[in-house]
Amino acid sequence: MRRTGRSRALLATGTLLGALMGVATAAVPAHAADGVCTGAASVQAGSTGRYFLYPINVADNTIYCYLQSGHTGPGVRALQKNMNNCYGKKLELDSVFGADTRSALRDVQNRIGAVVDGVYGRETLAKMQWARYGNETGAKYDCV
Repeated sequence: MRRTGRSRALLATGTLLGALMGVATAAVPAHAADGVCTGAASVQAGSTGRYFLYPINVADNTIYCYLQSGHTGPGVRALQKNMNNCYGKKLELDSVFGADTRSALRDVQNRIGAVVDGVYGRETLAKMQWARYGNETGAKYDCV
């Protein structure tokens, strides 16, 4: 098949557009597919009489969610509480993801070998230790 100058130009334009779209897709943050952590949930730790407290996305009922500066609510409070209990932070449990929470999270991310971006998402969730609390008293038992 013989290609004309116009068809070559269209092919080159399509190839360039595809390459640019691929670059744009690669630049999207990993957490973009997940919703905001709008709540918190207690998850039983087997039959140990203990539970974990995780930030969750209430609409999707999942722990795969994200938090960043400006967010507020129970998900932020659960993250703050966990950083205090497992990483020695002294955050006020105010449910506001402000400068102090962002700074504490960046420090934790650095310590656990996660990308240090100040955004809580899947990688930080997976690499963080999480506090286990006693069912009867709610007191911290340990961090795992």
